[in-house]
Amino acid sequence: MWQREKSLSDRRKACPDFDLRLSMIRQHAINVSGTWFLWVNILFSAFILGRNYFSPQSLAAVPHHPRHLLEISMVLVLAISAGVIFILRMAPDQQAPWLSKLTHRTMMCLSGLWALSFYVFIASGDVRIVFPFSALLIFTALISLYFDGRVLLSFTLPIWTVILICNFVYPSTLSALNALLYVLMAALFESGRRILRSWFVLAIRREQENVDLINQLKLLANRDPLTGIANRRSFQLLLDKEIQRQQQTNAELALIMLDVDHFKKYNDSYGHQAGDECLRNVARCLESATRNGQDIVARFGGEEFIMLLPDTSRQQAVAIAERVKMNLQELGMEHKSSPVAPFVTVSQGIASDVQGTSAIRLIAEADAALYQAKNAGRNRWQYYAG
Repeated sequence: MWQREKSLSDRRKACPDFDLRLSMIRQHAINVSGTWFLWVNILFSAFILGRNYFSPQSLAAVPHHPRHLLEISMVLVLAISAGVIFILRMAPDQQAPWLSKLTHRTMMCLSGLWALSFYVFIASGDVRIVFPFSALLIFTALISLYFDGRVLLSFTLPIWTVILICNFVYPSTLSALNALLYVLMAALFESGRRILRSWFVLAIRREQENVDLINQLKLLANRDPLTGIANRRSFQLLLDKEIQRQQQTNAELALIMLDVDHFKKYNDSYGHQAGDECLRNVARCLESATRNGQDIVARFGGEEFIMLLPDTSRQQAVAIAERVKMNLQELGMEHKSSPVAPFVTVSQGIASDVQGTSAIRLIAEADAALYQAKNAGRNRWQYYAG
């Protein structure tokens, strides 16, 4: 059980954007469901108006109040609902925060009008319609607004309060029974709200976890598991995109291919675990030599690395190659089996992209320059001169 709770806690920690995502989806849901609920308000108000028009004897005038108080409130419900639906449909940005605020204020306004209408029903003695109609309206609101408790309560609470007060202000033989029914309905309403909201939050959480999992899988698919830098697949995709951008903008582009000098001898002398740590240290040195957020360092295979340098001239690429050499020299990883130096070194081949050069050709030129650097004695860089 503890392990399960720990697992759930770990997954929740892995969703740092959950609260933001929940807020955005709730905002979108309130606009969509709010529109449907406004149509429900139009239908209900039209029913009340039709009932009052075709059966005027069913509703006596409320003492000390205008005769047409109910008709006025229902017309306002109909007009406000239709107007807000039009605004929601015509809004250019359906995710605008002011739409949610408008929906919230509209629900508060409609709640007051419905509370007034139920007061008229009870005060006039037409109590038979109050419970079924209010229950239908309140549970329709629950279906539409369960995901936002603030908006839901702003609609239902005034209606409930007015009905309960009126049941005691205008007592009848069914006052106590009606009050009990509304208390039971409130309990049913709240339990339903909690269940629906928990399902809503759970669905959003599962969706966020799936999104995070997909992102993690993408990251793993594009990362070298040993060094943590980009792998060859990721590098190839980035190189293709960068060449396309370079061809459109005529920007400069450079590539440095690197190979750890006599790495097989290093493995034979220190072991494969030490060799793995050596590759990780080399990767960190390469990253420290690049410009943050601009250059890409990738493991190309085995002890080979490659650096993608966008918007980089020949002189800048040479300067980065020199920084790599100096970083490794300062790090000073012992390599007693190397005939080049007593520490780990790399050979580097530099190539620059010219208009129309393909990714395959650019890599081939960097590889050729690397081969020249090795033939020249290693622990150096060589620029591809054609």
